[in-house]
Amino acid sequence: MDTHLLDPATLADPCRGCGACCRTMRVSFHWMETQVPAHMTTRTGPHLVCMKGTEQGGACVALRGDRCTIYENRPSPCRDFPAVIDGRRNPRCLELRARIGIA
Repeated sequence: MDTHLLDPATLADPCRGCGACCRTMRVSFHWMETQVPAHMTTRTGPHLVCMKGTEQGGACVALRGDRCTIYENRPSPCRDFPAVIDGRRNPRCLELRARIGIA
């Protein structure tokens, strides 16, 4: 049995709210994504910024506990990171969870 296959009820809200992606991934995006508060970003190039804290693979400044404080205004890399692919947990999500010791 595939243990990563999700119950259909879980698909409505598949993110486990663990913050593994927020703690381990660099979150870079175009500086024109104005929905992200500028004070939470660091310029990394002529057209790119990243979320403060993620420059070296650390936790995002917007993360408090296991929740994003700017979830409704999160940048495109965060919106585009799927928790589920084809009815199964995203393998990258599982890898990031394992990296920080979450089963």
